Amino acid sequence: MNESVQEKPRLVSAGQGFSVLKTVEYKGRFLYSKYNPAKAIETYIDKMQVLSGTLIIACSPLLWYGIEKLKSLLPENCEIIALENDENLFELAMQNDSAGIPLFKLNEGEKIDSYVRSICKGGSIKRALKIDFSAGVNFSKEKFDFTVNAISEIIATFWKNRITLVKFGRLFSKNFLRNIAHLEYTKTLEDVAKTVSKPLLVLGAGEGLDTLSYSSFSPNDFFIITVDAALSPLLARNITPDAVVTMESQIAIEKTFLGAKNKNILLFADLCARPEATKILGGNIIWFATKYADGIFFDNLKKESVIRNFIEPMGSVGLAATYIALKIRSSSSIPVFIAGLDFSYSIGTTHAKDTMALKQRFINSNRLTPIENYDAAFSMSTQTVMSKNGKKICSTKILLQYAQQFKLMFQNEKNLFDCSSTGIKLGIPQRNLFATKGNLQKEKCESHKNISSFCEKEKRKLEELRSLLSDGEKSPFRNNLPEKLSLSKQIKKIAEEREYLFLHFPDGYRFKMEQSFLKRIRAETDFFIKQLEIAMKENKPL
Repeated sequence: MNESVQEKPRLVSAGQGFSVLKTVEYKGRFLYSKYNPAKAIETYIDKMQVLSGTLIIACSPLLWYGIEKLKSLLPENCEIIALENDENLFELAMQNDSAGIPLFKLNEGEKIDSYVRSICKGGSIKRALKIDFSAGVNFSKEKFDFTVNAISEIIATFWKNRITLVKFGRLFSKNFLRNIAHLEYTKTLEDVAKTVSKPLLVLGAGEGLDTLSYSSFSPNDFFIITVDAALSPLLARNITPDAVVTMESQIAIEKTFLGAKNKNILLFADLCARPEATKILGGNIIWFATKYADGIFFDNLKKESVIRNFIEPMGSVGLAATYIALKIRSSSSIPVFIAGLDFSYSIGTTHAKDTMALKQRFINSNRLTPIENYDAAFSMSTQTVMSKNGKKICSTKILLQYAQQFKLMFQNEKNLFDCSSTGIKLGIPQRNLFATKGNLQKEKCESHKNISSFCEKEKRKLEELRSLLSDGEKSPFRNNLPEKLSLSKQIKKIAEEREYLFLHFPDGYRFKMEQSFLKRIRAETDFFIKQLEIAMKENKPL
């Protein structure tokens, strides 16, 4: 019993004379000074410089000494959260928290992630700063450091995504609304889930694509899914894949389909993909939807059954192709093989032979620019890593992130095998391509969609918003709702649910009722009304 008492934190009077401060004794050590518990942290706070937009991470706050001083010195747009790992110290901090600071245990990863993402959406938090409030941190220093780094990565990712949306958000939204009308007469990924009963082969455009012995197997033995960039090399080898996956929204992607016009190949296309590129193959299209931003608009698409499910952003079309293969196999007993998803490259070569990237390099080559791409191997962003076969290869931070994401997403999937000898280890077993064959019954699922209704409704809402922004109280749409709203509330109700109108603005992380913001939204209504009109005009069976 004495041992259990000693394991609890013990408050001990500090200093001499009339001091009312306490220190904490726990596990044979004092977690504050025995003489002046608050001095160390308050001295540190006095000397520190905190920039506006900083998330302060208070580690092991215990009795919260220094927290009021910290709050008084913080510049605008700063937030504070607190972390603790030890259960007993967590209870002590909870009992003594009078400042209302959110306190999390280190093992509450999902709660921490959700909270940090929620405050990032306000657009004010730009960085994180760790402050050790007591020696309690030393009991779990590595865990504290890991969590703080994870929080910093969440913040950094938010702003990376914001930069991407500022640059490409309008294009994503344009393609999304152009493509969505076709859902009425085409299928989505959910419609073809669990329908392929033979082994699947997923091919990327890395050098691993060249390591397969294509002459020794029949393509009919596999359902072959290729990323768009690998289509050209396969056709050069007289292999026509069963399906191609494309996600790219820009015009450059059309080059990867050269020589494939009207090949009647099944196309898995992201709704954000370039509409013109989706028509080149001339075959059936299976749509999937990447949730490229959070917002009410996307939530409403699910509520109205226009889109059944969104895929979280993967960044890499190779990851998307693997995800699709696992989704469409009829059961987990059907093997899925991958090759060419290297996330790396050797010196002088970045892609498989006959890819558009190498063809373009050949076209642009001259005496000063050789066919071999040595720039990619010796640039500042290049890192040297070890490949599956023990050789040194090149990679970049973004490619390594894709490889890590692949491991996190797929390492526990059954019967998923890597059949190429090049590239980074992906956390899945390596297996010969011809190890398994399957012959299982196909399953089908069909569902009905009401896409035309959605497109018409969305166009009417944009026209209503345009009129309200242009004509104000004189708009014929004014107060056409069952409940009577002010003009500003009526505008907000429509615009706030359609984030695609503003998510690409530099300040578009949230809707604002500011005049300059509304003027920009007014201009966007014309653009997106036109996109919907084009989409509905094209809306016919493909």
